[in-house]
Formats: sequence, C-alpha cells, structure tokens
Amino acid sequence: MTDFETDSGARRDDLVQRIELMATMIAEGRSTTTRFGWILLMWGLLYYAAVAWEMFLPAAKFAWPVCIVLGIVTVRVWKLRQRRSGLGDRNPRSRSISAVWAAMGIAITLFMGSAALSHHIAEPAVNAAVLFFLGVAHGASAMILRWRVQAAVAAVWWSGGVAVFFAPASASVVIFLIATFFGMILFGAYAMMLERRRASGLVEHHA
Repeated sequence: MTDFETDSGARRDDLVQRIELMATMIAEGRSTTTRFGWILLMWGLLYYAAVAWEMFLPAAKFAWPVCIVLGIVTVRVWKLRQRRSGLGDRNPRSRSISAVWAAMGIAITLFMGSAALSHHIAEPAVNAAVLFFLGVAHGASAMILRWRVQAAVAAVWWSGGVAVFFAPASASVVIFLIATFFGMILFGAYAMMLERRRASGLVEHHA
C-alpha cells in the first residue's frame, strides 16, 4: 500500500513538473513574439509606405520589392546582433515561432516580388493572398502558443482576405490597410508594451 502511494506521488510530481515545463515554454514562446513586436510594427508601417509609394510616386512597380527588401535587411541585421549577444531562440516553441515567420517571410517575398515584376500587383486577389499569408503565420503562432489575442489577430487577417473577394475592387486596398492597422501596427504596439512590462519586471526582480 505504501509503495503504491509513493509511486502515485512520484507520478503526480512528474506530471506537475511536465505541466510547469510546458507553461514555461509557452511563456518563453510568447516572450519571443513580444520581442518581435517592433518588427510587426515596422512591417505594418512599411506596408503603408509601399501602398503610398504605389499610389502617389513614380516607379510604382518597385514600391513593394524595395520596402520588403528594406524590412528583410533590417530584421536580418537585428537577428545577427541577437545571436552574437546570445539572445537567440531558447526553446523548441520559440524556434518553431521563428520558423513559421521565416517561412512566411520567404513566401510573401517571392509572391509580392513576382506579382510586382509581372505587373499583377494591383489585382485585388494579390491583396487577398497577402492577408491570408499573414493570417496563416499568426494562426500557426497562436496555436503553438495557445494565445487567444494572436488568434484574434489571425481572424482579422483572414476576415480581410475573405472580404476582398466580396467587396468592390477599389475597396481591396482599404481593406488591406485596415487589416494592417489592427493586425500589424496595433498588435505590434501591444506586443512592445508587453515586452516593456516583462523587461521592467525582470529589472525589478533582479534589483
């Protein structure tokens, strides 16, 4: 009887440890996303800049390729600095999040670059595809992290993608900009706020 109770207690302790480990990994995964908050905000602003260039400036076909390359270079430089300082991805969930966004970045770069160079960039379906691409990245991240806020962001992107197909062609850019504001700029600012609070908490904890 005593051996059974001891074994049951050991199993319970092991289960608690596993749950705590999972919770820690999820928290670290979310901290990875919040550390990317400024990147989300930057991409949102770059999308606005690309749309403005495309509408009001000459050489419109270069608007998206130039803005996307600028964003990629900026993120790449930041990641190199992170690795050199030893602040890279710390657990499998963090690495999974990074992999999801890296794959999305490659896909959307190839897609937008090809659309621009082939003169299809102005088609509403292109805007819809970008909305769905971004929704997939946010949706996958939300599932990995079990984060409802990011799931809501994914819903914003997907809803925008669906809306493009049912709205007038002239409204597709407006839909894209609205989704970008809520799904990229606003969420990026929210993530930055969470990261600032987390960093402040760490400083107070070590003080």
